Amino acid sequence: MPRRAAYDVFNGDADGICALHQLRLAFPKQAELITGVKRDVALLRRLPETGAFEVSVLDVSLDSNAAPLKRVLAAGGRVFYFDHHSAAQAFRHPRLHLFWDDAPQVCSAILVDRQLNGRHRAWAAVAAFGDNLAEVGRALAAQAGLDGAGAARLEELGLVLNYNAYGETVADLHMAPDAL
Repeated sequence: MPRRAAYDVFNGDADGICALHQLRLAFPKQAELITGVKRDVALLRRLPETGAFEVSVLDVSLDSNAAPLKRVLAAGGRVFYFDHHSAAQAFRHPRLHLFWDDAPQVCSAILVDRQLNGRHRAWAAVAAFGDNLAEVGRALAAQAGLDGAGAARLEELGLVLNYNAYGETVADLHMAPDAL
């Protein structure tokens, strides 16, 4: 059986980038990257119209992507979906692996961290700081064995990654999220 085309679809902010980074540190895979600026949330529409793909989706609202998600699944695709935004349109499907929690102290990288049993927890801390969850970020940094100075460096990285994502288009950003 030929290998499925793989796509990593992620929000271009700190949470999306760090969630994907953790996932690929744990499970390396060649995949085409689909991302954008922080407010560009309808990213699954950029997937090809046909084909049975393997798709990882990180920090992208399911409600904004329900129709293209259903299309991918109907075509035989398999989707791993990590998100903390609204999921009122969530549904069950045998090839949809949805990891979702909209608690106010959760970001998508924390959902990945849970699945990885903390294997790359420092990256979850970076994402938490970037998503304005400073207290959570400090707790995660401490669990990763970092002192106050180490946590401060992760906080700075999270904020820089997050602020980089603000713009109308990728051309407005200091660095394209897929280059980070």
